Amino acid sequence: MENAEHPEILDAYMGVRARLQRVIHRRVDCSATTADLLHDTFLRFWERPGLLRDVADLAGYFMITGRNLALDHERRKKIAPFVDGIDGLETISDPTPSAEAATISRQELRRVQAALDHMPPRAREVFMLSRIDGLTYVEIGERLGISPKTVFGHMVVALGRLRAEMAA
Repeated sequence: MENAEHPEILDAYMGVRARLQRVIHRRVDCSATTADLLHDTFLRFWERPGLLRDVADLAGYFMITGRNLALDHERRKKIAPFVDGIDGLETISDPTPSAEAATISRQELRRVQAALDHMPPRAREVFMLSRIDGLTYVEIGERLGISPKTVFGHMVVALGRLRAEMAA
């Protein structure tokens, strides 16, 4: 195992873990999210120790990375209203709707399809991988060869287009 040859990663992480936990918790104010972000911070470097090849201050790098992950988490929460509005789409396929509900549902489905058809191709692809396939932004980024931040940007575009189409 390549990682067993890098005890400095574990040592650096353990040296800043308590302080990093406080910093993250102050930002997200949730113990479970804090634990997840701490785990993500550690795994980011444990699984790819080559990322730390030229880093002189591992402890500082862990602190910056953990803080940035917490900031990213907070940014994602800001688009939650867009995401929450999309969660109701599964009710469109209700198996026993009234005739009126069925007509309205078909119209809404056409509008959603039209919005998807008019999205930039990459935004549509990111949206489908996230909302239909259930992939995380990190998984989508790895699959498409782009950063999670770029995935997030494409998702914002997709959700904005979908919201505008549905409001029209």
